[in-house]
Amino acid sequence: MDAQAIITNSVRAIESLAPAVSRLESRDEAYRIAREAARRGVFTPRDDEQLRLWYARYLTARTGLLEVINDLRPFALEGRPQISPADQLQFFVIAYTAACLLVRAARFLVFDFATDKIVQRKLNEPDERLRIPRKQYTAVYRSLTSPVNAYHLSDAVRFADDHRAEINALNENPQMRTVLEYLKEAEPSLQVDMGEYVKARLRYRWHSWRWRRASACQQMLFGILEACGCVIADVANPFHTDRMTGPVRRQLRKLLLPGDVIIARHDQVLSNLFLPGYWPHAALHIGPPSTRSQLPLRISPEHAARWVKPKRVLEAKKDGVLFRRLQETITVDALAVIRPRLTTRQIAEAISQAVSHEGKLYNFDFDFFTADRLVCTEVIYRAYDGIGGIRFELSRRGGMPTLSADDILTLAVEGGGFEPVALFGTPSVGKRLLTGPEAAAAMAESLRQT
Repeated sequence: MDAQAIITNSVRAIESLAPAVSRLESRDEAYRIAREAARRGVFTPRDDEQLRLWYARYLTARTGLLEVINDLRPFALEGRPQISPADQLQFFVIAYTAACLLVRAARFLVFDFATDKIVQRKLNEPDERLRIPRKQYTAVYRSLTSPVNAYHLSDAVRFADDHRAEINALNENPQMRTVLEYLKEAEPSLQVDMGEYVKARLRYRWHSWRWRRASACQQMLFGILEACGCVIADVANPFHTDRMTGPVRRQLRKLLLPGDVIIARHDQVLSNLFLPGYWPHAALHIGPPSTRSQLPLRISPEHAARWVKPKRVLEAKKDGVLFRRLQETITVDALAVIRPRLTTRQIAEAISQAVSHEGKLYNFDFDFFTADRLVCTEVIYRAYDGIGGIRFELSRRGGMPTLSADDILTLAVEGGGFEPVALFGTPSVGKRLLTGPEAAAAMAESLRQT
């Protein structure tokens, strides 16, 4: 991917993440729940559920920002002759904006939201259903007050100050204008005097000691050995290799038809960690551009111009709802393919509806009410709901109607308008590609995985 394509995708990610961070910082229902629980000294079951779902959204947005920084870090370094100075400055500004948003979100969590030890303890609890590891609040606190992080951020601030005129000149670039607006809002989060930082670091050391002491007591009382590596790393394991193999990719290319739904799991994609169920992600296989001449599609010239080889998947990720290469979508650890039980004309209608959303931003709020920003499963929902008797029952999570990838796969397993086609990579299947009845049985088993 060339420099301009990387800049475009990263800007789109920032445009999705920055509003999500702002909404998470609002004093909404979750803030009220935290205040009342601190006053009572205990969380009710309903409040516990509401808080955890808010926290999953917070951690997802935080991880999205970390991924933006991680994606851009190599391109923000000096000594890369293939990248022009102008592009290099844009890489820096995008990564710097993500870092400012990250610090602002962390400061809100630590100094405003979780000011009581009851709330801190709740946020440090693990949640297998949402795949939240233990001690996540402590991990955020540690990162916020880390001397190493503070050193690198102070370097970034100095660089930004020294090149402020060149950065401000990027306002003439329409693509960067929005990023600069978010930077202006978030950059004050890095303006912390030394006295305030030292006090925050000392408070973290006290929090860390108190939590270790409480954990040790729990271990002695209950005799449970804590698993190693519970705190999530800021970036994925660089030595991880996806289980998908070349022969299976070739089989899938021959097997997939336009309209098929791809349900996927990537063990090392951190933004998938905080979603319910074994299957966190969904994408729509629309086929190669030749599909436009094979099916009675109704799509705009603008969308047709962007649907070009080798793109054959419509997928929502942190950079938005975009046409993508199949290779990118199926480079995963586990994958299921399901097919709608519809006529050719109905599938064409579904694909046309889905493609109408191409180009929209990702919705880190996971709110199905709005249609201007979409999550991955919402692409499937807005493509097929109401066509040929297919109905998706939305489940309320965190007070909002949502649809998980597990929910979609359950329809195929239970015969609700979809049928199982293929399965790969689950614990019981391994590196085989199952089809037919074998795939259906293994899909049902995968839905019981955590």
